[in-house]
Amino acid sequence: MKINWDDHEELKAEGIALARRFAFGQEMSCLKVVADQSGDLNLPPHWHENEQWVVVTEGSIRFVCEGTEYELNSGDVAYIPARSRHTATFVGEEGAVLLEFSAPPRLDLAPGSIVPSSMKFD
Repeated sequence: MKINWDDHEELKAEGIALARRFAFGQEMSCLKVVADQSGDLNLPPHWHENEQWVVVTEGSIRFVCEGTEYELNSGDVAYIPARSRHTATFVGEEGAVLLEFSAPPRLDLAPGSIVPSSMKFD
């Protein structure tokens, strides 16, 4: 099945210059994230029960997983194990587009969802 991202509602992130669109199936979900502006993201470190894969399709981002910082550029892939503390910290000069795959699916991100957020903060 082909996903047309334009058919999915844009989800604005509070306090952060990110546009997100969300699709999910029975076993995993995918979040397309577009960061048009370069700079610090100021996202607090968090963790969740979902394992996560991040694929950068354009630009670059910096993120931290369990205390180690990584630079991800277009074509790079990162794996974040379930219950691992992580955050995205910085978007490169050209912005970034990335796909975040989560299993089990992040149903808390679905438009109209009443599922509590899966994100946990220390």
